[in-house]
Order: sequence, then structure tokens, then C-alpha cells
Amino acid sequence: MKKGLSKAFYSFLCVVLLGVTALSFPTPVKGETLGSLKEKLAKKESEYKNNKTQRELTDKEIEKVKTEIGSISVQIEDNRNTIAKLDEEIIKLNEEIIKKEQEIKDVVKFYQISSGTSTYLEYIFGASDFTDLIYRMAISEQLVDYNDKLVDQYNKMVDDSKKKQEELRNQEKELQDRQQELETKLSSLGKKLSEFVKLGMDIEEEIKAQKEAIKLYEEQYKCKDDEEISVCTTKQLPADTSFWRPLKVGVRTDEYGYRTYKLNGRWVSDFHTGIDISVYDNGSVPVYASAAGVVIYIVKKSSCGGNQIYLHHNINGKTYTTVYMHLRQTLVEVGDVVTKDTQIAIMGGNPSKEYWDKCSTGAHLHFMVANGLYLKDYNSYSTLVSKTMNPRSIVNFPAGGQYFYNRTTQY
Repeated sequence: MKKGLSKAFYSFLCVVLLGVTALSFPTPVKGETLGSLKEKLAKKESEYKNNKTQRELTDKEIEKVKTEIGSISVQIEDNRNTIAKLDEEIIKLNEEIIKKEQEIKDVVKFYQISSGTSTYLEYIFGASDFTDLIYRMAISEQLVDYNDKLVDQYNKMVDDSKKKQEELRNQEKELQDRQQELETKLSSLGKKLSEFVKLGMDIEEEIKAQKEAIKLYEEQYKCKDDEEISVCTTKQLPADTSFWRPLKVGVRTDEYGYRTYKLNGRWVSDFHTGIDISVYDNGSVPVYASAAGVVIYIVKKSSCGGNQIYLHHNINGKTYTTVYMHLRQTLVEVGDVVTKDTQIAIMGGNPSKEYWDKCSTGAHLHFMVANGLYLKDYNSYSTLVSKTMNPRSIVNFPAGGQYFYNRTTQY
């Protein structure tokens, strides 16, 4: 009886332990394949398409708002012109009122005289006979009545004009309020469009980088869609043991890290992602690969960084990406396998020659080192920057402004 219970207990314990083991050690997740990278690219392209649609819709909305603002401006101008015309009409009407009131006074004065002792004087100097005098008095009364009505009519026209002016001024206030609302909306839409444009540029750059990466994996590393990139690239990436300086002769002109400097007449503060080295610019200073590796990305005539080359490296089993910026000429192609002796470029960065490179104040090479493989382990340039290290930590450079005269001497 006890033996039976013991077996049942141990059987139950085994089941529990197997369950715990299954929970504690999950099946390893398969690494990213070339196929999954292509799927990411398709999603990015869809995201870019949506971004483009949003930009176009925002553009249309901006044009609509601008049209409405323009229409309101025209309406306000028309209203002001109408108010000015009404002002002129009111002035003329007031002049007519004064004139008619004077005529009324003259007629009344005549009537008063004709009713008094001076009747005969008026008769003598004006009327041909008494009947004519009565006729003239009747006409005078009619004139007074007519002028009274005309003055009333003019006063009403003045009141109507003033009322119309008030309506137009109130309408102008409403139009100005609406115009202000639209101006605020236009500003908001402008910011929204700028964000869409910036995001679109980031997505576009990422798509370009992913396409370059896919091309590299297919053509250089011969990766298959179902093959893990980490496997097919590692077996193809040439191994090396150390980094050398990328110039044969030179001097450090700027260090890695935060800095403040003058650029195009303005003081600028930023984080310097590499180390700058330079030498007298004779037009053909050679730039070499700092270690054996593969060319994975080339940028042409960037407005900040000029021509650029990106290399992948496998140094003692650890992967790195090196970047060479401000180049006058690139001498390699994406997919090329290089060694330390491979000249990959000619140094540039001279503002008078590489005028399109706005982030350079003089001829030099910007040399950058980052952990991991850019466009393989990560695609974003901002991630690349976050993974940069001080090149001095793996490449030997002399301190301060001391020159070096070869690529290997230790300082």
C-alpha cells in the first residue's frame, strides 16, 4: 500500500518537474531572416505611402484655409470701401439737408412777410395782382411741405446709411475673428505638415537604408529569404584582430563628445559622434579602412557630412561599424571586401571645394566607431549614434595636437 502511494507520488512529481522545466526554458526565438527584413521594408513603404497621403491632405487643407483667408480679406476690403462710400453719401445728404432747411426758412420768411403789412410790398415787387399773390402763397406752402418731406427723406437716408455702416463694421469684426481663427488653424496645419514632412524624410531614409541592406545581404552575403541574417553575414564577414588609424599622417583636430564651436559665423553646441583628424590638404590625402571588413553603405553629397562610407567589421568575434565622413571622393562600392591596406576614399571637407557639405569648417576626416552592425542589428541612424564610442577606446591616437606619421605606432 505504501509502495503504491510512493510510486504515484513520484510519478506526479515527475510530471510537475517536466512542466516546470517546459515553463522555465522556452523554445528559442528564431533570429531575423532576410524575408522578415523584406516584410519590415514593405511595412515601412506602406507607412511612407500613408505619410505621403497625410501630407497631401494637409496640403489641400492648407490651400483651402488660405483661399478662405483670401476671400475674407477681399470681403473686408469691400466692406471698408462701402463704408467709405456711405460716409461720402452721408456728407452729401447732410449738405442737402442744410440746403433744404435754408430753402424752407426762406419760403417761411416769405410767407410770414406776405401775411403782414408788407403784403403790398411783395405784391408790388413780385405779384402782378392779388390773385397772383394768393397763388404764390399756395405755391410757397406746397414748397414748404415738399421740402419738409424731402428733409425727412434725407434724414431717413442718413439714418439708413449709418445703420448700414454699423452692420458692416459688425460684420468686419466677425470676419476678422474668423480670419484670426483661420490664421491659427493655418499655423497649426503648418506645424502638422512639418511633422509629416520630417517623419516622411526619416521613413524615406530608413527605407533607403533597408533597401541597401537587403541588396547587401542578397548580393554580397548571398543570404536566402529563410536564412537568419546573423548566420549568413557572420560567416561572410572577414575577421580581424585590431583597428589602425585611417590616415597615414595626421593630427587630431576635434575630440569625441560634447563641444561648442563656430560654424558659418554662428556658435553651435552639439555632441560630436567621432574624432576629427586632418593633414595638409594637397587634394589627394588617402583614407584607408581602419580594419578588414565589408562596405555596407555609401552616402553621396550629404549637406551635413558630405560623401560617407560605412563599413562592417568582425574584430576578435565582436562586431563594429566604422563611418568615414567628409570625403572628396569614394573609391569603393557597396559589397566590396576591404582590408587595412585598402584605400577607400580621398579626404575632403574643404568648404571651398566641397561647398555642398555645410557641416565642415576645414579639410578633415570625421572618423566614427559604433558597436554592432548598422543596417543589420539596427536600421535607424539615431540608434547608430547612440551606439557610438570614443574611437580612442579601440584606435590608438596621440594625445592633444601631436602628429602621427604612420598608422600603427603606439602612443
